Amino acid sequence: MKALLARALDSPWLLAFCVLLYLGFVGPQLISATSTPAVIAGLVLLVLLAAWSYRLLSRLLRHKE
Repeated sequence: MKALLARALDSPWLLAFCVLLYLGFVGPQLISATSTPAVIAGLVLLVLLAAWSYRLLSRLLRHKE
């Protein structure tokens, strides 16, 4: 189970799908919501996506063959 999760987190395609999903559907709805918890949840998801992107891209750019 851990190996499957680690492999999924290292997938650039899954990251691209999640970013597109967030930018297209989830993010605008949450950030423009009238309730404070929804806005905070939208910002937390944005920060998690940014951290995941940084981790994945730094690993991909430092990869040596």
